[in-house]
Amino acid sequence: MKNISLLKNTLLILLLTHVFAGYAAEYPNNILKKDGKVFNIKDYGAIGDGKTMSTAAIDKAITSCANAGGGTVLIPNGNFVTGTIVLKSNITLYLEQDAHVIGTTDISEYKSFKLRAEDPLRPINITVKDSLVWCRALVLIEDVHDVAITGTGTIDGSGVIDKRGEEGRRGPHGILMGEAKNITISNIRVTRSGNYNILGLGVENVKISGVTVTQGADGIHIRRGKNLLIENCKCYTADDAIAGGYWENMLIKDCLLNSSCNGIRVILPATNLEIANCEIFGPGVFGHPRGTADNPLVTRTLTGIIIQPGAWGLGAGYVDRVNIHDIRIRDMQTAITFVLNEGNTGRNIAVTNLVATGITNNAGSVEAWPKGSTYENVKFKNISIAYNILDRGIIKIREIQRPGTESLPRPYWGFYVRNVKDISFENVKLTYAGTDERPVMGFDSVGKVLLSNVKYKPAGNVRAFKYDKSTNVTLLNTAPVK
Repeated sequence: MKNISLLKNTLLILLLTHVFAGYAAEYPNNILKKDGKVFNIKDYGAIGDGKTMSTAAIDKAITSCANAGGGTVLIPNGNFVTGTIVLKSNITLYLEQDAHVIGTTDISEYKSFKLRAEDPLRPINITVKDSLVWCRALVLIEDVHDVAITGTGTIDGSGVIDKRGEEGRRGPHGILMGEAKNITISNIRVTRSGNYNILGLGVENVKISGVTVTQGADGIHIRRGKNLLIENCKCYTADDAIAGGYWENMLIKDCLLNSSCNGIRVILPATNLEIANCEIFGPGVFGHPRGTADNPLVTRTLTGIIIQPGAWGLGAGYVDRVNIHDIRIRDMQTAITFVLNEGNTGRNIAVTNLVATGITNNAGSVEAWPKGSTYENVKFKNISIAYNILDRGIIKIREIQRPGTESLPRPYWGFYVRNVKDISFENVKLTYAGTDERPVMGFDSVGKVLLSNVKYKPAGNVRAFKYDKSTNVTLLNTAPVK
């Protein structure tokens, strides 16, 4: 039975990494012949037999390329087993269609990014016991500039497990960019990383385009980055598909995201963030190991988009100029959640053209909890959310608890809003399957609310919108529908 299960998983990985490889680059004419400097790793002794270690040969090719002033290091078709590949400035690593860079299971063959002293104003909160263990990677891009990883081949982390790693199991990351700038990762496949598939720490001018990610923990995770683009990517991950924070000028667009945790999770402040034309769906293809001994892998997807600075370690700053639009979400616990923690403020947030179906647990929410943390100028427009509450005990909930790392059920089935100066809902449709006995929306410590053309399914005889006299609510063409 174990062999049958292994075969099924292998076939699934092959299907996802090839069928969804999309946006393939043209064969190397433009890249490999740009300046004539191509360094084939086979010329330096690499053997693609799936057994022979090629670390030294790959390093020689990279060193020769760097000494020549830069160029392209070619990974030809074959299965090249290696420890950490350390890239240098002005180098393109090009993987042919059937090229596989395969991480060795010998954990001693991996090198680490050395974390810089923490910035107290913008901490990245890597709080593991041994940062050198946590910061190991199969491909390391550290303190360099103008680096590209492209082609149509695969970087395969082999699912390496390290008992010294995070949670007693996590191994090396797939690709780690640390204190680097002008980095492009395009069109390749990244799979089975021991921890995050693509990780960025303190990066600038990063473009990740047309990449397919399968398995591993997080798909793409960037903490402290400026001028970032993630586009046309497909992520099928056990942990969050895209995550991170302290983003300045981040655009996520045209992505297909599947996760057994969250689609997009922002855990630190972000300014000028746009999320556009993405599809986020569950349940996860690859399970997350947060289950029980009897059922260790959980595929239930938590939240489509959750923006929660400070939830995984405090980090002061703004969530400002956030534009989320043209989003499709299906089959998960919660569609969208905003939560502020100590030292955080949110403003100028717009969510438009969002359709969510099969939401099984929690209302959408905009919540600020600590004293002094508030939202202002929050807008929801052209929103449609359909709920199908699976746990009927949720409709009995009457208490409101502060969320930790994940969204929580509320005594409202549609939306919950807390500590917001002004918020509007325009052209919004909220419905649910079966019966419910909770109000549609609840407002705590909210200044102004505009409900314009909000249509909702009534829940028994309860008041649809709950708020106190301090909240100024304007209702325009808002009414229940059957």
